[in-house]
Amino acid sequence: MKTFGSDRAEEASQGGIWLICAAPKGWTPRRGEAHTPNEYPGTAIRWETGLFEVVDAVTHADGTVRYRLEPWPDRHAVRAIRTYDAASEAGRTAERAEHAKRIAWRRLAIGLSPLLGHLPGPVQDRMESEFGAPAVAMTVVSALPLFALGLVSALFTLADAYGRGFAQGMPGMENPGRAIPHLLSFPLALYLLVESGIRLGVAFLQARPIGSLPGTLLYEVWRSARGLPAVSPVSFRGLAPTPERALRDRFRMLEPLLALLSTAEQELLERRFGMDTLRWSRITALILLVAGAFNVAVSIANFAGGAAGLGDLLWLLAGAAVSIEQVGRLREVARGRPAGSVLGAFVRPLAGDLLEPRDP
Repeated sequence: MKTFGSDRAEEASQGGIWLICAAPKGWTPRRGEAHTPNEYPGTAIRWETGLFEVVDAVTHADGTVRYRLEPWPDRHAVRAIRTYDAASEAGRTAERAEHAKRIAWRRLAIGLSPLLGHLPGPVQDRMESEFGAPAVAMTVVSALPLFALGLVSALFTLADAYGRGFAQGMPGMENPGRAIPHLLSFPLALYLLVESGIRLGVAFLQARPIGSLPGTLLYEVWRSARGLPAVSPVSFRGLAPTPERALRDRFRMLEPLLALLSTAEQELLERRFGMDTLRWSRITALILLVAGAFNVAVSIANFAGGAAGLGDLLWLLAGAAVSIEQVGRLREVARGRPAGSVLGAFVRPLAGDLLEPRDP
């Protein structure tokens, strides 16, 4: 009987034919004792004009597999047939080659995760869909080192500024040198800290990939230069959400930011969607208070060290204004009332659909 590819056929001493294959074909052998109730037939194989059963399957250390085939017994019904011919073997060879290609691309994506994790989220999703690249893990691997670098650089800048400011008040230290190296400038460190923190939060809390701003811009420039179409997000195979469900999903996504809206708008969202206004007002106020106080501390340290400029003055004023506002918001929350922020002006355009008048 004719074999295909690198397969070979030999007569089996136990009866039937040994088919020696370079790679497994996914055929299952017979299970249980023959002529007993627990017997389960092996895969049915159509080979030329004959119908065979896979009785044994032996895997060797070099990866080759030997299948012993016997004529299909009349006592078993045929449930499914696998064909062994040139077309099926060519398709199986192409499938193995495609599988090996996907594995190679996946390994390459894992190795380049610190770079590929900066690509837009839909691009990472497409890579995961096509060859199994771990999209969320790539985002984490690309964001975590930058978050650590931004944090350490900001702390070094703060420590050095305070140290020089303290040393200037000591005799003989009117012009102290830099005691701690600056890894990055403070604005760049702050940018990396905020952006990478947001990316890590999205990856861990929402379990979805997200790219960085530089990575997205570079990808869009490359895509436009090549004339390639935009990559659409991987479609969700399910029922389309109703308008009400889509509105509630949008509310859940924006709920933390909605606490920056005015008191009247928050009360409207509380009646309409059940927003926990006091909880989110308290959380956002504490986060902004910490961020504002940090900016004030760094600016004061730069002034004390004699390295301050116009930017430090602006950061000082902005941080002080934000901090004072958050103290007032926390007092309102302590009285049992939600409190908005001037930063709500940036959130209001995103919440337009949620605040629109609705029919009673």
